[in-house]
Amino acid sequence: MSSDLDEPLLLPATDNNSNNNDSEETQQEQVQQNSLNNNNMPPPRPRAFFMAAVTVAALPMFLFGFNTGVLNAPEAVIFPSHSRFSWSAAVSGFCVGGLFGANVSGSLADRWGRRTGLVTIFWINLVAGVLHSITPTMGGLILARVVVGIAGGASTVVTPMYLSEISPKDIRGSIGTLTQLACVVGILASILWELPFNSETKWRWIFVPLPLVSIVGIVLAPFCLVETPSWLLLHCDAGDDRRQEAHENLRKLRGLRDQEDDGIIEMMLHDEITASSQRPSTTSLEPVATDDPDNHPSSLEEQEEQQLDTPPQSSSQRVFSAYHSSFKSYVFDPRNRIPLISSILFPVAQQLSGINAVFYYSTALFRGVISNPETGTIIAFAVNAAATVGAVLLMDRLGRKTLLSLSAGGMFLCCILLTLSLEGSLPGLLTVVGVMLYICFFELGLGCIPFFLASEMI
Repeated sequence: MSSDLDEPLLLPATDNNSNNNDSEETQQEQVQQNSLNNNNMPPPRPRAFFMAAVTVAALPMFLFGFNTGVLNAPEAVIFPSHSRFSWSAAVSGFCVGGLFGANVSGSLADRWGRRTGLVTIFWINLVAGVLHSITPTMGGLILARVVVGIAGGASTVVTPMYLSEISPKDIRGSIGTLTQLACVVGILASILWELPFNSETKWRWIFVPLPLVSIVGIVLAPFCLVETPSWLLLHCDAGDDRRQEAHENLRKLRGLRDQEDDGIIEMMLHDEITASSQRPSTTSLEPVATDDPDNHPSSLEEQEEQQLDTPPQSSSQRVFSAYHSSFKSYVFDPRNRIPLISSILFPVAQQLSGINAVFYYSTALFRGVISNPETGTIIAFAVNAAATVGAVLLMDRLGRKTLLSLSAGGMFLCCILLTLSLEGSLPGLLTVVGVMLYICFFELGLGCIPFFLASEMI
Protein backbone atom coordinates (compact mmCIF):
# COMPACT_ATOMS: atom_id res chain seq x y z
CA MET A 1 0.00 0.00 0.00
CA SER A 2 1.28 3.43 -0.82
CA SER A 3 2.99 5.34 1.93
CA ASP A 4 0.90 8.38 1.04
CA LEU A 5 -1.99 6.74 2.85
CA ASP A 6 -0.13 6.66 6.14
CA GLU A 7 -1.02 10.28 6.81
CA PRO A 8 -4.57 11.62 7.10
CA LEU A 9 -5.81 13.59 4.13
CA LEU A 10 -7.87 16.02 6.18
CA LEU A 11 -6.01 17.66 9.03
CA PRO A 12 -7.96 19.52 11.74
CA ALA A 13 -7.19 23.18 12.16
CA THR A 14 -4.70 23.97 14.94
CA ASP A 15 -3.09 27.03 16.43
CA ASN A 16 0.32 26.17 15.02
CA ASN A 17 1.51 28.97 12.75
CA SER A 18 3.10 26.58 10.31
CA ASN A 19 -0.21 24.79 9.82
CA ASN A 20 -2.01 28.08 9.36
CA ASN A 21 0.37 29.05 6.57
CA ASP A 22 -0.30 25.92 4.55
CA SER A 23 -2.35 26.96 1.56
CA GLU A 24 -5.53 25.26 0.44
CA GLU A 25 -3.92 24.54 -2.92
CA THR A 26 -1.21 22.45 -1.28
CA GLN A 27 -3.79 20.36 0.56
CA GLN A 28 -5.80 19.86 -2.63
CA GLU A 29 -2.68 18.75 -4.50
CA GLN A 30 -1.97 16.21 -1.77
CA VAL A 31 -5.51 14.84 -2.00
CA GLN A 32 -5.31 14.60 -5.78
CA GLN A 33 -1.93 12.85 -5.61
CA ASN A 34 -3.25 10.31 -3.10
CA SER A 35 -6.29 9.71 -5.28
CA LEU A 36 -4.07 9.06 -8.31
CA ASN A 37 -1.83 6.70 -6.37
CA ASN A 38 -4.86 4.64 -5.35
CA ASN A 39 -6.86 4.95 -8.53
CA ASN A 40 -6.29 1.31 -9.42
CA MET A 41 -7.14 0.05 -5.96
CA PRO A 42 -10.59 -1.61 -5.94
CA PRO A 43 -13.06 -0.16 -3.44
CA PRO A 44 -13.70 -2.29 -0.37
CA ARG A 45 -16.70 -4.52 -0.74
CA PRO A 46 -19.61 -4.11 1.65
CA ARG A 47 -19.28 -6.41 4.64
CA ALA A 48 -21.75 -7.97 7.03
CA PHE A 49 -22.28 -4.81 9.09
CA PHE A 50 -23.13 -2.78 6.01
CA MET A 51 -25.66 -5.36 4.84
CA ALA A 52 -27.18 -5.51 8.34
CA ALA A 53 -27.54 -1.71 8.35
CA VAL A 54 -29.18 -1.78 4.90
CA THR A 55 -31.60 -4.52 5.99
CA VAL A 56 -32.71 -2.77 9.19
CA ALA A 57 -32.95 0.61 7.44
CA ALA A 58 -35.22 -0.95 4.77
CA LEU A 59 -37.70 -2.33 7.34
CA PRO A 60 -39.72 0.94 7.48
CA MET A 61 -40.29 0.66 3.74
CA PHE A 62 -41.35 -2.96 4.18
CA LEU A 63 -43.96 -1.74 6.65
CA PHE A 64 -44.93 1.02 4.22
CA GLY A 65 -45.63 -1.61 1.57
CA PHE A 66 -47.47 -3.83 4.05
CA ASN A 67 -49.77 -0.95 5.02
CA THR A 68 -50.32 -0.11 1.37
CA GLY A 69 -51.75 -3.53 0.53
CA VAL A 70 -53.16 -4.75 3.81
CA LEU A 71 -56.70 -3.41 3.22
CA ASN A 72 -56.89 -4.65 -0.36
CA ALA A 73 -58.86 -7.85 0.26
CA PRO A 74 -60.51 -7.82 3.75
CA GLU A 75 -63.07 -5.09 3.05
CA ALA A 76 -65.99 -7.50 3.56
CA VAL A 77 -64.81 -8.86 6.94
CA ILE A 78 -63.50 -5.82 8.86
CA PHE A 79 -66.51 -4.23 10.61
CA PRO A 80 -68.92 -5.65 7.97
CA SER A 81 -71.56 -2.97 8.60
CA HIS A 82 -69.27 -0.11 7.60
CA SER A 83 -70.32 2.33 4.92
CA ARG A 84 -68.49 2.89 1.66
CA PHE A 85 -67.46 6.34 2.87
CA SER A 86 -65.94 5.04 6.12
CA TRP A 87 -63.99 2.36 4.27
CA SER A 88 -62.72 4.93 1.77
CA ALA A 89 -61.67 7.11 4.71
CA ALA A 90 -59.75 4.20 6.23
CA VAL A 91 -57.93 3.48 2.98
CA SER A 92 -57.15 7.14 2.24
CA GLY A 93 -56.23 7.90 5.87
CA PHE A 94 -52.89 6.27 5.15
CA CYS A 95 -52.28 8.87 2.42
CA VAL A 96 -53.39 11.75 4.64
CA GLY A 97 -50.95 10.75 7.36
CA GLY A 98 -48.27 10.14 4.76
CA LEU A 99 -48.58 13.70 3.50
CA PHE A 100 -47.81 15.05 6.96
CA GLY A 101 -45.05 12.55 7.69
CA ALA A 102 -43.23 13.22 4.43
CA ASN A 103 -43.37 16.99 4.95
CA VAL A 104 -41.90 17.08 8.46
CA SER A 105 -39.51 14.12 8.42
CA GLY A 106 -36.89 15.72 6.19
CA SER A 107 -36.28 18.71 8.44
CA LEU A 108 -36.33 16.52 11.57
CA ALA A 109 -33.81 14.12 10.03
CA ASP A 110 -31.59 17.08 9.15
CA ARG A 111 -31.72 18.32 12.71
CA TRP A 112 -31.56 15.11 14.76
CA GLY A 113 -29.96 12.68 12.34
CA ARG A 114 -30.99 9.91 9.96
CA ARG A 115 -30.61 7.13 12.51
CA THR A 116 -32.86 8.92 15.01
CA GLY A 117 -35.43 9.36 12.26
CA LEU A 118 -35.48 5.63 11.50
CA VAL A 119 -35.88 4.69 15.17
CA THR A 120 -38.72 7.19 15.55
CA ILE A 121 -40.47 5.62 12.57
CA PHE A 122 -40.25 2.20 14.23
CA TRP A 123 -41.91 3.56 17.38
CA ILE A 124 -44.74 5.21 15.43
CA ASN A 125 -45.36 1.97 13.54
CA LEU A 126 -45.44 0.08 16.84
CA VAL A 127 -48.10 2.37 18.30
CA ALA A 128 -50.14 2.32 15.08
CA GLY A 129 -49.91 -1.48 14.85
CA VAL A 130 -51.32 -1.89 18.35
CA LEU A 131 -54.14 0.54 17.51
CA HIS A 132 -55.02 -1.48 14.40
CA SER A 133 -55.32 -4.69 16.40
CA ILE A 134 -57.34 -3.43 19.37
CA THR A 135 -59.58 -0.77 17.84
CA PRO A 136 -63.25 -1.38 18.70
CA THR A 137 -64.79 0.83 16.00
CA MET A 138 -64.33 1.88 12.42
CA GLY A 139 -63.37 5.35 13.61
CA GLY A 140 -60.49 3.84 15.57
CA LEU A 141 -59.30 2.05 12.43
CA ILE A 142 -59.35 5.34 10.50
CA LEU A 143 -57.29 6.98 13.25
CA ALA A 144 -54.82 4.09 13.22
CA ARG A 145 -54.45 4.42 9.46
CA VAL A 146 -53.64 8.12 9.76
CA VAL A 147 -51.01 7.41 12.43
CA VAL A 148 -49.37 4.63 10.44
CA GLY A 149 -49.51 6.91 7.40
CA ILE A 150 -47.30 9.40 9.24
CA ALA A 151 -44.70 6.68 9.67
CA GLY A 152 -45.13 5.62 6.05
CA GLY A 153 -44.62 9.11 4.69
CA ALA A 154 -41.54 9.59 6.85
CA SER A 155 -40.18 6.25 5.61
CA THR A 156 -40.25 7.39 1.99
CA VAL A 157 -37.97 10.29 2.95
CA VAL A 158 -35.63 8.97 5.64
CA THR A 159 -34.95 5.44 4.36
CA PRO A 160 -33.76 6.48 0.86
CA MET A 161 -31.70 9.26 2.44
CA TYR A 162 -30.02 6.87 4.86
CA LEU A 163 -29.31 4.19 2.26
CA SER A 164 -27.85 6.70 -0.18
CA GLU A 165 -25.53 8.22 2.42
CA ILE A 166 -24.09 4.94 3.71
CA SER A 167 -23.63 3.28 0.30
CA PRO A 168 -20.42 3.16 -1.76
CA LYS A 169 -20.60 5.13 -4.99
CA ASP A 170 -20.35 2.12 -7.30
CA ILE A 171 -23.47 0.42 -5.89
CA ARG A 172 -25.42 3.43 -4.67
CA GLY A 173 -28.09 3.05 -7.35
CA SER A 174 -28.68 -0.63 -6.65
CA ILE A 175 -28.82 -0.05 -2.90
CA GLY A 176 -31.23 2.84 -3.45
CA THR A 177 -33.51 0.53 -5.43
CA LEU A 178 -33.84 -1.64 -2.32
CA THR A 179 -36.17 1.06 -1.00
CA GLN A 180 -38.77 0.06 -3.57
CA LEU A 181 -37.90 -3.62 -3.29
CA ALA A 182 -38.65 -3.57 0.44
CA CYS A 183 -41.91 -1.80 -0.33
CA VAL A 184 -43.12 -4.32 -2.92
CA VAL A 185 -42.08 -7.27 -0.73
CA GLY A 186 -44.21 -5.73 2.01
CA ILE A 187 -47.15 -5.42 -0.39
CA LEU A 188 -46.81 -9.08 -1.38
CA ALA A 189 -46.45 -10.12 2.26
CA SER A 190 -49.67 -8.28 3.17
CA ILE A 191 -51.84 -10.29 0.77
CA LEU A 192 -50.17 -13.62 1.64
CA TRP A 193 -50.41 -13.02 5.39
CA GLU A 194 -54.06 -12.04 5.41
CA LEU A 195 -55.35 -15.10 3.51
CA PRO A 196 -55.72 -17.36 6.60
CA PHE A 197 -57.25 -14.54 8.66
CA ASN A 198 -59.72 -13.18 6.13
CA SER A 199 -62.80 -13.74 8.28
CA GLU A 200 -64.97 -11.72 10.64
CA THR A 201 -63.53 -13.47 13.72
CA LYS A 202 -59.82 -13.48 12.83
CA TRP A 203 -59.23 -10.25 10.92
CA ARG A 204 -57.38 -8.55 13.80
CA TRP A 205 -54.48 -10.95 13.25
CA ILE A 206 -53.96 -9.33 9.87
CA PHE A 207 -52.28 -6.35 11.55
CA VAL A 208 -50.00 -8.30 13.91
CA PRO A 209 -46.89 -7.95 11.67
CA LEU A 210 -46.95 -4.17 12.20
CA PRO A 211 -45.95 -4.20 15.89
CA LEU A 212 -43.80 -7.33 15.51
CA VAL A 213 -41.59 -5.93 12.74
CA SER A 214 -41.40 -2.61 14.57
CA ILE A 215 -40.13 -4.34 17.71
CA VAL A 216 -37.52 -6.17 15.64
CA GLY A 217 -36.34 -2.85 14.22
CA ILE A 218 -36.20 -1.20 17.65
CA VAL A 219 -34.20 -4.10 19.11
CA LEU A 220 -31.73 -4.29 16.20
CA ALA A 221 -31.22 -0.55 15.73
CA PRO A 222 -28.62 -0.10 18.53
CA PHE A 223 -26.50 -2.89 17.01
CA CYS A 224 -27.01 -2.43 13.25
CA LEU A 225 -27.68 1.26 12.63
CA VAL A 226 -25.04 3.99 12.84
CA GLU A 227 -25.38 7.64 11.98
CA THR A 228 -24.36 8.42 8.42
CA PRO A 229 -20.86 9.89 7.98
CA SER A 230 -22.30 12.61 5.74
CA TRP A 231 -24.64 13.91 8.44
CA LEU A 232 -21.89 13.80 11.07
CA LEU A 233 -19.52 15.76 8.82
CA LEU A 234 -22.16 18.39 8.15
CA HIS A 235 -22.71 18.85 11.90
CA CYS A 236 -19.20 18.46 13.24
CA ASP A 237 -18.77 22.14 14.09
CA ALA A 238 -19.87 21.35 17.63
CA GLY A 239 -16.54 19.58 18.19
CA ASP A 240 -14.21 16.92 16.91
CA ASP A 241 -16.19 14.04 18.45
CA ARG A 242 -18.59 13.87 15.54
CA ARG A 243 -15.78 13.77 13.02
CA GLN A 244 -14.19 10.93 14.93
CA GLU A 245 -17.59 9.21 15.03
CA ALA A 246 -17.87 9.65 11.25
CA HIS A 247 -14.42 8.05 10.97
CA GLU A 248 -15.46 5.02 13.05
CA ASN A 249 -18.85 4.63 11.38
CA LEU A 250 -17.33 4.65 7.92
CA ARG A 251 -14.80 2.07 9.08
CA LYS A 252 -17.66 -0.20 10.22
CA LEU A 253 -19.71 0.32 7.06
CA ARG A 254 -16.77 -0.47 4.75
CA GLY A 255 -15.44 -3.36 6.81
CA LEU A 256 -12.01 -1.76 7.42
CA ARG A 257 -10.38 -2.83 10.69
CA ASP A 258 -6.60 -2.54 10.47
CA GLN A 259 -4.74 0.62 11.34
CA GLU A 260 -3.15 0.75 7.89
CA ASP A 261 -6.64 1.43 6.52
CA ASP A 262 -6.69 4.87 8.16
CA GLY A 263 -5.56 6.49 4.92
CA ILE A 264 -8.43 4.85 3.02
CA ILE A 265 -10.88 6.10 5.64
CA GLU A 266 -9.52 9.64 5.33
CA MET A 267 -9.90 9.43 1.54
CA MET A 268 -13.49 8.24 1.88
CA LEU A 269 -14.28 11.05 4.30
CA HIS A 270 -12.82 13.49 1.80
CA ASP A 271 -15.05 12.00 -0.88
CA GLU A 272 -18.07 12.53 1.37
CA ILE A 273 -17.13 16.19 1.81
CA THR A 274 -16.45 16.63 -1.91
CA ALA A 275 -19.80 15.07 -2.82
CA SER A 276 -21.57 17.47 -0.48
CA SER A 277 -19.69 20.53 -1.63
CA GLN A 278 -19.84 19.93 -5.40
CA ARG A 279 -23.61 19.90 -5.73
CA PRO A 280 -24.83 22.68 -8.02
CA SER A 281 -25.54 25.63 -5.77
CA THR A 282 -24.73 29.23 -5.12
CA THR A 283 -23.12 27.98 -1.93
CA SER A 284 -20.13 26.59 -3.78
CA LEU A 285 -16.96 26.47 -1.77
CA GLU A 286 -15.06 28.13 -4.61
CA PRO A 287 -14.68 31.91 -4.48
CA VAL A 288 -17.23 33.86 -6.46
CA ALA A 289 -15.98 36.41 -8.92
CA THR A 290 -17.47 39.87 -8.69
CA ASP A 291 -17.02 43.19 -10.39
CA ASP A 292 -16.10 44.93 -7.16
CA PRO A 293 -12.38 45.79 -7.30
CA ASP A 294 -12.24 45.86 -3.52
CA ASN A 295 -12.83 42.11 -3.47
CA HIS A 296 -9.64 41.46 -5.44
CA PRO A 297 -6.32 41.91 -3.57
CA SER A 298 -3.97 43.94 -5.69
CA SER A 299 -0.75 42.29 -4.56
CA LEU A 300 0.68 39.04 -3.29
CA GLU A 301 1.32 40.62 0.10
CA GLU A 302 -2.35 41.55 0.45
CA GLN A 303 -3.38 38.02 -0.46
CA GLU A 304 -1.09 36.58 2.20
CA GLU A 305 -2.41 39.05 4.80
CA GLN A 306 -5.97 38.11 3.86
CA GLN A 307 -5.20 34.41 4.33
CA LEU A 308 -3.60 35.05 7.71
CA ASP A 309 -6.54 37.16 8.87
CA THR A 310 -9.03 34.45 7.86
CA PRO A 311 -9.55 31.83 10.59
CA PRO A 312 -8.66 28.37 9.30
CA GLN A 313 -11.57 26.04 8.67
CA SER A 314 -11.68 22.33 8.10
CA SER A 315 -13.40 21.02 4.97
CA SER A 316 -16.29 19.71 7.02
CA GLN A 317 -16.80 23.14 8.60
CA ARG A 318 -16.97 24.77 5.16
CA VAL A 319 -19.56 22.23 4.02
CA PHE A 320 -21.53 22.80 7.22
CA SER A 321 -21.58 26.54 6.47
CA ALA A 322 -22.67 25.89 2.89
CA TYR A 323 -25.34 23.45 4.08
CA HIS A 324 -26.98 26.14 6.19
CA SER A 325 -26.86 28.87 3.57
CA SER A 326 -29.85 30.52 1.98
CA PHE A 327 -32.46 28.12 0.64
CA LYS A 328 -33.93 30.92 -1.45
CA SER A 329 -30.66 31.58 -3.25
CA TYR A 330 -30.38 27.88 -4.07
CA VAL A 331 -33.91 27.66 -5.48
CA PHE A 332 -33.57 30.70 -7.73
CA ASP A 333 -30.12 29.85 -9.06
CA PRO A 334 -30.57 28.92 -12.78
CA ARG A 335 -27.91 26.22 -12.44
CA ASN A 336 -30.16 24.32 -10.04
CA ARG A 337 -33.31 24.52 -12.15
CA ILE A 338 -33.08 21.09 -13.80
CA PRO A 339 -32.14 19.17 -10.61
CA LEU A 340 -34.97 20.84 -8.67
CA ILE A 341 -37.59 20.28 -11.37
CA SER A 342 -36.53 16.65 -11.79
CA SER A 343 -36.58 16.04 -8.05
CA ILE A 344 -40.17 17.31 -7.90
CA LEU A 345 -41.53 16.11 -11.24
CA PHE A 346 -40.64 12.42 -11.01
CA PRO A 347 -42.10 11.79 -7.51
CA VAL A 348 -45.27 13.58 -8.65
CA ALA A 349 -45.39 11.41 -11.77
CA GLN A 350 -44.90 8.35 -9.59
CA GLN A 351 -47.94 9.16 -7.46
CA LEU A 352 -50.15 10.32 -10.33
CA SER A 353 -49.33 7.34 -12.54
CA GLY A 354 -52.34 5.40 -11.24
CA ILE A 355 -50.35 2.56 -9.69
CA ASN A 356 -52.00 3.12 -6.30
CA ALA A 357 -55.31 2.01 -7.78
CA VAL A 358 -53.73 -1.39 -8.38
CA PHE A 359 -52.18 -1.61 -4.92
CA TYR A 360 -55.34 -0.55 -3.07
CA TYR A 361 -58.12 -1.99 -5.25
CA SER A 362 -56.67 -4.77 -7.41
CA THR A 363 -59.09 -7.32 -5.93
CA ALA A 364 -62.06 -5.18 -6.98
CA LEU A 365 -60.43 -4.52 -10.36
CA PHE A 366 -60.14 -8.24 -11.13
CA ARG A 367 -63.65 -9.03 -9.88
CA GLY A 368 -65.74 -10.06 -12.88
CA VAL A 369 -62.65 -10.49 -15.04
CA ILE A 370 -61.25 -13.68 -13.49
CA SER A 371 -62.97 -16.27 -11.31
CA ASN A 372 -60.76 -15.70 -8.23
CA PRO A 373 -59.87 -12.00 -7.79
CA GLU A 374 -57.61 -12.70 -4.78
CA THR A 375 -55.48 -15.02 -6.88
CA GLY A 376 -55.12 -12.24 -9.44
CA THR A 377 -54.00 -9.87 -6.68
CA ILE A 378 -51.39 -12.35 -5.45
CA ILE A 379 -50.04 -12.76 -8.99
CA ALA A 380 -49.96 -8.99 -9.50
CA PHE A 381 -48.03 -8.41 -6.26
CA ALA A 382 -45.63 -11.25 -7.10
CA VAL A 383 -44.98 -9.73 -10.53
CA ASN A 384 -44.46 -6.43 -8.73
CA ALA A 385 -41.70 -7.92 -6.55
CA ALA A 386 -40.04 -9.76 -9.47
CA ALA A 387 -39.98 -6.61 -11.62
CA THR A 388 -38.33 -4.67 -8.79
CA VAL A 389 -35.59 -7.31 -8.54
CA GLY A 390 -34.99 -6.78 -12.25
CA ALA A 391 -34.73 -3.03 -11.66
CA VAL A 392 -32.09 -3.65 -8.96
CA LEU A 393 -29.99 -5.63 -11.43
CA LEU A 394 -30.33 -3.07 -14.23
CA MET A 395 -30.09 0.17 -12.25
CA ASP A 396 -26.32 0.70 -12.38
CA ARG A 397 -25.97 -0.86 -15.84
CA LEU A 398 -28.48 1.08 -17.93
CA GLY A 399 -28.65 4.26 -15.89
CA ARG A 400 -31.50 6.33 -14.49
CA LYS A 401 -32.44 8.24 -17.65
CA THR A 402 -32.78 5.14 -19.82
CA LEU A 403 -34.88 3.27 -17.27
CA LEU A 404 -37.16 6.24 -16.66
CA SER A 405 -37.77 6.60 -20.40
CA LEU A 406 -38.55 2.90 -20.82
CA SER A 407 -40.79 2.98 -17.76
CA ALA A 408 -42.87 5.97 -18.82
CA GLY A 409 -43.18 4.81 -22.44
CA GLY A 410 -44.24 1.29 -21.47
CA MET A 411 -46.79 2.56 -18.96
CA PHE A 412 -48.30 4.83 -21.61
CA LEU A 413 -48.85 1.91 -24.00
CA CYS A 414 -50.28 -0.22 -21.18
CA CYS A 415 -52.78 2.54 -20.32
CA ILE A 416 -54.09 2.38 -23.89
CA LEU A 417 -54.40 -1.40 -23.65
CA LEU A 418 -56.21 -1.23 -20.29
CA THR A 419 -58.63 1.43 -21.50
CA LEU A 420 -59.64 -0.58 -24.57
CA SER A 421 -60.02 -3.81 -22.60
CA LEU A 422 -62.08 -2.24 -19.79
CA GLU A 423 -64.39 -0.61 -22.34
CA GLY A 424 -64.99 -3.99 -23.96
CA SER A 425 -63.20 -3.25 -27.22
CA LEU A 426 -60.71 -6.01 -26.40
CA PRO A 427 -61.12 -9.35 -24.55
CA GLY A 428 -61.38 -9.04 -20.77
CA LEU A 429 -58.36 -11.28 -20.24
CA LEU A 430 -56.21 -8.49 -21.67
CA THR A 431 -57.11 -6.47 -18.58
CA VAL A 432 -55.04 -8.88 -16.49
CA VAL A 433 -52.21 -8.82 -19.03
CA GLY A 434 -52.32 -5.02 -19.15
CA VAL A 435 -52.18 -4.72 -15.37
CA MET A 436 -49.19 -7.08 -15.12
CA LEU A 437 -47.27 -5.23 -17.85
CA TYR A 438 -48.19 -1.89 -16.30
CA ILE A 439 -46.72 -3.01 -12.97
CA CYS A 440 -43.54 -4.27 -14.65
CA PHE A 441 -42.90 -1.00 -16.48
CA PHE A 442 -43.70 1.01 -13.35
CA GLU A 443 -41.19 -0.84 -11.19
CA LEU A 444 -38.54 -0.63 -13.89
CA GLY A 445 -38.15 3.13 -13.42
CA LEU A 446 -40.85 5.30 -11.87
CA GLY A 447 -41.34 2.87 -9.01
CA CYS A 448 -37.84 3.06 -7.55
CA ILE A 449 -35.76 5.89 -9.05
CA PRO A 450 -37.71 8.86 -7.59
CA PHE A 451 -36.92 7.63 -4.06
CA PHE A 452 -33.20 8.33 -4.39
CA LEU A 453 -33.03 10.70 -7.36
CA ALA A 454 -33.23 13.85 -5.24
CA SER A 455 -30.40 12.74 -2.95
CA GLU A 456 -28.20 12.21 -6.01
CA MET A 457 -29.01 15.45 -7.83
CA ILE A 458 -29.43 18.05 -5.07
